[in-house]
Amino acid sequence: MFTVNKNPTTDDLYKFAWSMLGGFGVMGLLLWLASSVLGWIEIDPDRARRITFVLFAIGAVMFTVGRFAPHAAARALYVGWMSAVVPIGIVMSTIMLTVLFIVILPIFSVIVRFGDPLRKKLNTGASYWEDSKPYEHTIERMRRPF
Repeated sequence: MFTVNKNPTTDDLYKFAWSMLGGFGVMGLLLWLASSVLGWIEIDPDRARRITFVLFAIGAVMFTVGRFAPHAAARALYVGWMSAVVPIGIVMSTIMLTVLFIVILPIFSVIVRFGDPLRKKLNTGASYWEDSKPYEHTIERMRRPF
């Protein structure tokens, strides 16, 4: 199920290159925003700037190799990276699904059980039909149909 593509196509390598550029760029941008602009992270501004630069540089190097290097070099980078991150993905997906099924779904179940989202308890007759409320027949109403 979770396997590494050992023979990526050129299109796969291009997508990988763009995702590395975007991923490391976003991580660098988030670090810069969290430390310098928003002040959420207490870190020396020079250190934050260096780490941000390193993240951008890693993304740029991986983009350059994946996009412009010979197929063998880009393939080696792709296979190496994917071999490292597939186990991380397996562990993280297992953890997230476990949290979903153990924490979030029971909370949702309790909320739904004590509430009546389908309004089944309001039934006083033989049908669950609810009359719709009439609306004004104007041009303004036609501009906003919902």
